[in-house]
Amino acid sequence: MRRLSAAPIVFVLAARAFASGDASLFPSSGSLKGWNPEGPAKVFAGSGLYGHIDGGAEIFFEFGFEELTVQRYSNGRGSIDVEIYRMTDPTAALGIYLQRCGNRCEEPVIHRGFPTYTSWGRTQFMASQNRFLVIITADSGDQRTVTALSAFASDVARRLPPGRPPDPGDRLPPGSVTGSVRVIRGPLALQAIITLGEGDVLQLRSTVTAIAADYATASGQPACTLILVDYPDQAAAITAFAHLRGNLDPEIRVLGGDEQAFVFRDYGGKFGSAVVTDRRLTLRLNLQTEPGPRPR
Repeated sequence: MRRLSAAPIVFVLAARAFASGDASLFPSSGSLKGWNPEGPAKVFAGSGLYGHIDGGAEIFFEFGFEELTVQRYSNGRGSIDVEIYRMTDPTAALGIYLQRCGNRCEEPVIHRGFPTYTSWGRTQFMASQNRFLVIITADSGDQRTVTALSAFASDVARRLPPGRPPDPGDRLPPGSVTGSVRVIRGPLALQAIITLGEGDVLQLRSTVTAIAADYATASGQPACTLILVDYPDQAAAITAFAHLRGNLDPEIRVLGGDEQAFVFRDYGGKFGSAVVTDRRLTLRLNLQTEPGPRPR
């Protein structure tokens, strides 16, 4: 299962909109001893995100991006950047968080005052709560800066309405590998797991949400990767299933199937299956042996 590389830590907040970005969520000048803003906050709306992220903005648009507000703070010796991403909905924000923190993701717990998904490091903090993502990044990992990073995170948290993020795992069977759950809303997030075909091969259109996770055997060996996609209705699921089968990557070989299921061998020699039932499409990937019985 391919993974995106771990990246800056993020914090997701509740839905509030501001005429000039989300600057009121930032620590004010003087609220954190010795740390003050370097100039006004910068706001990147819509496609303006390309002006802040070089080569990584597309995944934000795929999940659903509205606006980013950025503020740098300095104490004369170092700097801390606070980035607040406002996404279209809580699932969009959580999807980016899970993509970025990789297997370092934690379960939603009360962690240093944050009732949400969180990830901490010596130079970065990330969390996910409702539809906002906040990334707090320090330019060094010395103890003074680590202490300041924690203070910044706590200050931002006090400015946010409470709320827990959605739980993508509630659609999955129990027993998934810790840190493997992912949210998918389009081809970029899917390609981090597997290349099934060109374009939006699952017909998600950034509105339908798929959930993926890895599973292991009792001995801890990889068993499979499971992807569940719930479409608005059965007709949409059947249409997506047909589109998937008709537009598979040329290196994927279909071994057999019918109008509701098919089995395939992928480019790595592993097996997989696709089954449509009611409005759900179920994909099982990275199987060591061919699933059976093979659909007719």
